[in-house]
Amino acid sequence: MYKEIFAQRLKKARNDTGFTQREITRELGIPQPTIANYETGRTEPDIETIGKLADFYEVSVDWLLGTKGTKKGEP
Repeated sequence: MYKEIFAQRLKKARNDTGFTQREITRELGIPQPTIANYETGRTEPDIETIGKLADFYEVSVDWLLGTKGTKKGEP
């Protein structure tokens, strides 16, 4: 479930910001085929790359992963 959500949301974040995969390659230094693999769910980035992507797109890691993002017992 999270794997599919991550791929969908990563692509949505890119489309919503108007960037192409090639532009992401130039901005973040992530090879274009790797970005394509992330967006199709073939591979997943490491935690460092997830953070870079979230910061770049100005979204939370929770949103990218499709989690609630709250600590148990907190609202």
